[in-house]
This record gives sequence, C-alpha cells and structure tokens, in this order.
Amino acid sequence: MTALLTLKEVAELEHKDYYTITKQIQRNKLQAIKIPTDSRQGFEYRVSINELTEKAQTRYYAQLQHVEKPDFEEIETPERYEQSLNDLTGEQLDEIAFWQRVISSWRGYIADFPKQTTEKTKEFIQFFNSIDKRKITERTLRNKYKLFKEFGEVALADHRKNRKDRNTTNIHPELQGAFLDWWLDESQPSVAFTHTLLQAWVEMDMPQLAPVPSYDSFYRLIKNLPPGVLKYYREGDKALTDDVLPYVERDYSRIDSNEIWSADYHTLDFFVRDDLSGKVFRPHVVVWIDVRSRKILSMKLCETSNSDGVIVSFRQAVKAWGLPKSVYLDNGREFLVRDFGGSGKRKSNPKANYGRTMLERLNIEMINARVRNGRAKVIERSFKNVASEFAKTYITYTGGRPDKRPERLTGILKDESNIPLRSDVETDLWAYLEGWCNNRASQAIGLGGQTPNACYAANLVRKRTATEDELDMITLRTSSLRKVDRNGVYLQFGERKIWFYDTDLVHNYFGQKVFVCYDSEDLSQVLIRDEQERRIGYAYMNEVGGYSRDMDKEAIKKVNKNDKVQRKLIKSFKEELGSGNIPSMHEILIRKSEQNIKDNTHIANAKVIEVFKPTEVQRKVVGHENDGIDRMKMAKNAKKNGGTRI
Repeated sequence: MTALLTLKEVAELEHKDYYTITKQIQRNKLQAIKIPTDSRQGFEYRVSINELTEKAQTRYYAQLQHVEKPDFEEIETPERYEQSLNDLTGEQLDEIAFWQRVISSWRGYIADFPKQTTEKTKEFIQFFNSIDKRKITERTLRNKYKLFKEFGEVALADHRKNRKDRNTTNIHPELQGAFLDWWLDESQPSVAFTHTLLQAWVEMDMPQLAPVPSYDSFYRLIKNLPPGVLKYYREGDKALTDDVLPYVERDYSRIDSNEIWSADYHTLDFFVRDDLSGKVFRPHVVVWIDVRSRKILSMKLCETSNSDGVIVSFRQAVKAWGLPKSVYLDNGREFLVRDFGGSGKRKSNPKANYGRTMLERLNIEMINARVRNGRAKVIERSFKNVASEFAKTYITYTGGRPDKRPERLTGILKDESNIPLRSDVETDLWAYLEGWCNNRASQAIGLGGQTPNACYAANLVRKRTATEDELDMITLRTSSLRKVDRNGVYLQFGERKIWFYDTDLVHNYFGQKVFVCYDSEDLSQVLIRDEQERRIGYAYMNEVGGYSRDMDKEAIKKVNKNDKVQRKLIKSFKEELGSGNIPSMHEILIRKSEQNIKDNTHIANAKVIEVFKPTEVQRKVVGHENDGIDRMKMAKNAKKNGGTRI
C-alpha cells in the first residue's frame, strides 16, 4: 500500500516550507488527494510517497529502520540501458558518438597528470567549451563516464524520449473523456476555455475528481493525439480526406497530351469594371488545362461562375488544340449542366428530354471527381501563381483574406478611373497564362523540369481536329424539347421568355416538339433541330412590345411582316400544287353520280306482285251524340287563336 503523507511531512522531506507545498498543490504541480476530516475546511490534503522527488523518497525510507533503503539505480538501470544500438534512433546514435569523442579526448588529456585529474579536468572543460558550440559541465562529464564504464556505450544516449511513461498521463479517465469530448469539435474551442469549463463542471458536479490537472497537462494530452483524429473532429471529413488519408499517386507518364483535359473556376483577388455597364466586381476566371503537360489551353473571364463561360472557353481550346479524349471535372453546377456534360452524379428529372449533350455528340467521355475531393484539381497550382503573382500587380488587389486587405483599397475604389476594365484584364491575363505560366520550367510530377509547352509538344501523339459542324455543336447550347407555337419557339432565362420565329418552322412544324440550340453570346438567332436531332434551320428573335410607342411600333411591324409572309405562304400553298387543270369537286361529284347511274346493273324484280286497293271509310253524321269530338276544347283553342269560329 502506498504511503500517504501530510503536507508537513512532505515539506520536511522536500526541505521546503509548508506554504510552498500548499501552492504547488493548488497550481497542480504536485498531485494530492482530499481526506475528509472534522476540520473547518472539511478535508485535509494527503500526498502519495510516489509523488515526491527521488531524494525525498530516499529520506523517507532512510527514516524507516525496518525498511531497507531501495536502490533506485538498480531498479531503473535495467529498464533504461537494456536496449541495443539497433533499438536507438539516429539522434541517440549521434549523442553516443559525441560523448565517445568527448570522453576519449578528456581521458587522453588527463592521462599524463594522474595526480592532477581534478585540476586538468577543469582545464579540459574550459578549453572544450571555447572551441565547441555545445557546452558541457564537469558533473555531466563524470556522470557520463561512470555510466559508460558500467553499462557501455548505450548509456551515453539520451533516454528521456524513450522512457516507458512517455506520452502517458495521470489525468483521471473521466476527466480525459469529458475534455476530449468537448475539445474535439468542429467549433474548435480553445484548450484554455475547455479547461475552464472542465474545472467548473468538477466544482459543481464531480468534486471527487478534484483537483483538475493543470492546463499544461491537457495541452500535452492533445499533442499526443493522432493527426487523423484531430483533422476529422476539429476540421471535418474533407480535411481528413485531403490531408491525412492515403491517395492514389497518379502516373502522368502513361497519359498523352490531349488525352485528358480538366477545368475549374477561380475568383481573382482584385476588382475590375465592366466595359458597358460600369459595374465593379471581382471577376471569376475559368481555365481549361491539359492534365499531362499542365499546359493552360484557354480561359474566359466572367462576372460569376457559370456554364456559359465553361462552354465558350472549351470551344476556344478545341478550336486551337483539337478535341480531347475525355474531360475530368468536379461536381460544380457550372460543369454539370444538361446540354454540356449532363447531370453527372447530380440528380436530374428523368422525364426531361434534352437530347444528347455536347460531349456525347463529340464522343468525349466525362469523368467526374469524387464529391468534395480537393486533391483532384490539378489546376490549383496555376491558380496559386495567379493569386501570388498576377493579381498583386493591380492597384485594386484585395488580398486573399479579409485581414490581408490593403488599407488603400477603400480610397482607390472611390475613383472609377483606378479600376481596370474587364476587357483589358482578360487580354493581360491570357498573355500571362500563355506567355508566362506555359513557358516556365516546372519540377512537377511528369514534367521533369520541362515547360508545359515543351511537355505538351513532346507527348502529343494524336490530334483530333474539330470540323465546322462540331464547332457549331460546342457553340450552341440546347434547350429541352419545345413545342412550336404560333409565335415560334422560346427560350426561358429566369422569368423571361425570349421568342424566336421563322415562317417555314411554324408552317411545317406547328404543334410539334423541337430542340432549340443557341449561342449564349449571340441570341439574335437559334438553330432548330427535330426530335431526332436533325437540323431544320434557324429562327430569329422576335421584337418585344411594351408601353413605349416606339417599342410597340417596331414589334407590330415585325409581327405584321411575319403575318404577311405566313399568310402568303399559306395562300400560295394550293398554287404551288400545280392544280390549274384539276376539275372542281362538284364536277367530279355529278360525273361520278351519273356514271354510277349508268353502271347500275341491279334491277329489282319481285316474284309476287299485288294490286293496291284503298279501304272504304265510314263517315259519321254531323251532330251525332257520340261522335267523339270535344267541342269545349275546340272552343278554347279557337279563343287562343284569335277567336276563330268553329
């Protein structure tokens, strides 16, 4: 059973005063337990003998005559120095080599002065400290030599990092559980705040666990937690996946140029001004990149991240570099749109019919990255260069975080002339990406010191160029099936419908469903395809009327013009049939009837013929009493008819 000592006994054994021992307990530097008593406080502190220093324990056992003083060196030495050199770390082996060198030099220095070892040892230490960065003391030197003689060179290593109680704690398991349950949370509370709450909980509900260990004890506790546990509970599953869990190492050497393309959006860290509207905003740039060479193929500057920018920039890349075999995209809505790549892993309406996507028409496979997988974006490195180099050259630079925002920015934005135009920025950004990023050597995996341009050229085995029809497919987005109405077909953007009309379309396909293919940058006309996606022709935007006379006038003119054309087309339908020599329907009807009369061969000949004889009817004498005539009714009816006499 472990001996429990009073604070007075502890103070005597430690050669300290009572007040110092009390403060150590209150500050959790010395562990103690509370023993209930009848004193005013209701308890007294008791300290286990195992909590005292080694010297204090030695004094305690020396006072007990019936207990033999334990030999601490004999107990600790086997556990400390039984290891072999193969069990030691590189740092410990360096420590052994250092002390072997020091001891060898020291023993050689004092060998010629056997009667002046103490004096010569001091001289050696003074000389050694003057030429070596690491300082030593006589006490440490003699102790190391003693251990070396007794236990060999293993004893010269620093074994404090390998002691068995390392990474262990004496915090009560219940306190550990409560602290870690609170601290391991995505709200990321601080250690100090969690420790304070733990103290309050123990004070109110768990006095048997008092005193709570110090802040440093819990700080050491969390330092020993596995990195995966910290990432998952403090930062979430995505941080765990991106930073801790294993991933597939990609072999770029097995990929050719134009085999896989990738794209992503990035918000630039500076403000621009729209050329037409004057609106000030932080632009979004979409960039297409070749995965094998990391060559930037195209880019588009947009006000927001949208699918129009994706399609326009993709067409630019295809026009310049050909068609890829597949595209590797994340699950952003700007990429997974119905007419470009389809819904991917997102849910879509199974009843909606949008026809084949652009990528399907071009025979390009779409590969979607796993949701929230940041490691899939090979383009992130390029975006870091844009943020750290290109963006900082503009006076409207905002900084990557709010705390990095330049103080000058507020004043600069007040003057419109300071804000660069969107068109100028787009031109300069492409010059930077093509002339700077694509021509800079890189040590990235698969590049081996080459520039992206050089790597792309060296690994371009096959190039599939796009025809004009294929480029049209990329240019034109596709709506779902639309029924051809009397006003043509429409596209809906938000709550607004834009109608497109063509006389032949309405004339030949009225009431039928068609696909409307459009260029988002030019809505003056749309391409129409039937349900089998066969090309029909073009339809043109209708004029829209309003409350302005000018608007109504133009809209009415356009409608009247279409009306006249449609009427003329309809009225000329029979003329185009070439029916000038065709007889009328009446003529055909009479001629056919006369012909049927002549051709009628069915003569009705009855087998029995009877002569008709009319039956004689007996008339009654007028005035006969029982002639069956209702004279009262006749008089009544005559009165209704204006007094006709009977």
